[in-house]
Amino acid sequence: MKVRNFLASLGMSAVLALGIGGAVAPAAAAAAPGAPAASAPAPGVAANADYASKDLKTGGTRTGKASPAGRFGQALPPARASLRCWSPYLSGRVFAISCSGSAYRVFVDCSNRVRYATPVLSGSKRVTLVCPAGTRALRGGAYGR
Repeated sequence: MKVRNFLASLGMSAVLALGIGGAVAPAAAAAAPGAPAASAPAPGVAANADYASKDLKTGGTRTGKASPAGRFGQALPPARASLRCWSPYLSGRVFAISCSGSAYRVFVDCSNRVRYATPVLSGSKRVTLVCPAGTRALRGGAYGR
């Protein structure tokens, strides 16, 4: 548990050091070292990514499909200061982040050059997005209020 908390605080420190903290949380924007910034769509890639959101107060979990929401690297809609995000995680096909707000979406940019976003969420949630099979998560974040 101590290791997990340490890694979470280390990840958030890196986000804040890059100047990305605050209302918009495009955390984990860097790809793995030596990996190409973008790649061609993989053959046979599924149309949607999966997501799970866990309510941080009640512990209830909701799962579903995150639908395509534009092109990879596309500019984000403006975020309001009331959206708070912390503890980003990026590894392989997975992007996860905790956020608290009244109406926000969490997104992930996958290596098939597609951005996937959750439906509108509210409250305090830990959201995990999983890119389609054959792709990897390159960056992610949240926007809204």
